Amino acid sequence: MRRPGSTTPIILDGTTLEGGGQLVRNALCLSALTGTPIEIHNVRGSRHSGSGGLKAQHLACANWLGKACNARMEGAERGSRKLVFMPGRGEGGGESHLGHAPVFTKVMEEGKPWYECEFDIETAGSTGLGLQAILPFILFSHLPSDIPIRLTMKGGTNVSASPSYEYVSQVFLPTLENIGFPKMTTRLSKRGWYAGGNTIGEWTLEIPPRETLVLPAFTLAPSSALERYEKDIKHLHGTFLGPQARHKEFVRDLLTTITRHFGDSYTLENNNLTITCEDTHDARRIYFILVASMPFTPDERDTRTYKLARDWLYEDRRQAFTAPLAERVVSQVAEDVKSGAWVDGCMRDQLVIFQALAQGRSEVHPGVDQDEVLRKASMHAETAAWVAGRLLGTKEDGFGEWGGGSCTKIGGGDGVE
Repeated sequence: MRRPGSTTPIILDGTTLEGGGQLVRNALCLSALTGTPIEIHNVRGSRHSGSGGLKAQHLACANWLGKACNARMEGAERGSRKLVFMPGRGEGGGESHLGHAPVFTKVMEEGKPWYECEFDIETAGSTGLGLQAILPFILFSHLPSDIPIRLTMKGGTNVSASPSYEYVSQVFLPTLENIGFPKMTTRLSKRGWYAGGNTIGEWTLEIPPRETLVLPAFTLAPSSALERYEKDIKHLHGTFLGPQARHKEFVRDLLTTITRHFGDSYTLENNNLTITCEDTHDARRIYFILVASMPFTPDERDTRTYKLARDWLYEDRRQAFTAPLAERVVSQVAEDVKSGAWVDGCMRDQLVIFQALAQGRSEVHPGVDQDEVLRKASMHAETAAWVAGRLLGTKEDGFGEWGGGSCTKIGGGDGVE
């Protein structure tokens, strides 16, 4: 909860639960939003092989949010294992108007005003992870405006163990629209990869103005057990990035794998399956994502869909990759669909902070396992819940199990308390 004028930071142990970047990103975002000072010890302390401490992506998050809320920081440097973040007052954060926050610049384009801002990791570090730290700040700060925002992200677009540009644009942003945010659009300028030599990518996110800062409690869950199980996928969309010489082979293996897991009704000819291929010009740069669009209700007149997706940045160079790549991703999507989930595991992790900031009790259905037991939250989700509890006073219904993914905000009011 907000503690106006407090100079005593909340101490967070960076080895708690997941003990990595999730704790750092969520803590920085909520600190900047609420004006609550934090001090993180043992930053990313659960990372093995001496890879703990702040890396470029975490440092970029700290610097961007620090500038946005006029924070005083200690330990904001590469490799640091202790970070003190003391939000200021009167600039950025939860105190001021967007135009006064130093990360934003007001510009005119074709006679129309915009607010522009840039997030630059300066390496091929994951922009998808960086977005997790700064987007909630933008959406929940006291920045009501009738002027749209253009956010430029620079860094990696396809990075191992991180949300890709495709996942952000095809899954994350549509899910935010489903829970009550305006439709946000992206444009990719250049890809950024670690594989095949570091390249820094760039893409933009356009955020329409919001009339209110309040996000009402939301539900991504079936209204009945019948709806949970008796559903057909409305559409499957696959995106394959890889050398052009392997495109035809991959599409062939993908079609065979989809038929094996979902039946023979999903075909290119039936218009319920689309496949996009992009040439990476490098055999070391291989990525695939499959997105299943699921109907909200059995009513065919209801065009709303939610997304379930799985992906893989392929890094095993020892074998032919097309068949195992297709099998791994398609089988995981099939498992999510069968479970009745309304979010995949990656999306569930990212929604926790939005559940915590929404007003009232929000619920997300994670699906059930073969014993009809709710699928357990990941350590990343539990970590996000723990951080929210420390900084916001939110309450999760059954820590670890999440009571089906429920989270209740303690208190009320507009924006962030």
